Amino acid sequence: MMMAAVAKAKTRLSRSDWILAGFRALVTGGPDAIRVEALARDLAATKGSFYWHFKDLRDLRLAMLEAWESLASTEVTAAARRPDLSPRDRVLLLVDRVAAIPAAESGGQAVEPAMRDWGRTDPLAREVLERVDARRLADLRDFLGETGLTFMQAAEGAVRFYAAVIGLENLRISCGIDMVVPLRAVAEAILAEAA
Repeated sequence: MMMAAVAKAKTRLSRSDWILAGFRALVTGGPDAIRVEALARDLAATKGSFYWHFKDLRDLRLAMLEAWESLASTEVTAAARRPDLSPRDRVLLLVDRVAAIPAAESGGQAVEPAMRDWGRTDPLAREVLERVDARRLADLRDFLGETGLTFMQAAEGAVRFYAAVIGLENLRISCGIDMVVPLRAVAEAILAEAA
């Protein structure tokens, strides 16, 4: 009897479990794959469990977008804002953080390109993507500006760095490349302009 209660408690799903399942579905099948029945099947759960956490599918999609926006535009750069590092070393730490492969439970290395694809077809996803892109470019400009680059050099460097990130994320999927070395080379070239 006790074993059955423990097993049941272990299978209780959280809101986060459904959000992560949504990201995995997005990566494997695009936005149309984010469906209640398919997610429930993936999680070996009932649709009732879904509706316990979300009002409807739109509510889940909003939660996914909020989760991604928080991670994509805040958490990565916050980790690189270490006061014990020089501005140059903060940029290089940012390279390592950006090049890290996201956890498989949230869609892995394909989650970022999948979010961009979603933003091309869904107005709400596009709005979030535009906010994330603007925030990332501003953060990159600030990080680079702290190294001694002029405002214009930092702004142009941020665009070059971010364009490299987007391209390298796609090449990581299609060609299996490691992003760290080429992204570090881009960062070093931009940082050399401050010298």
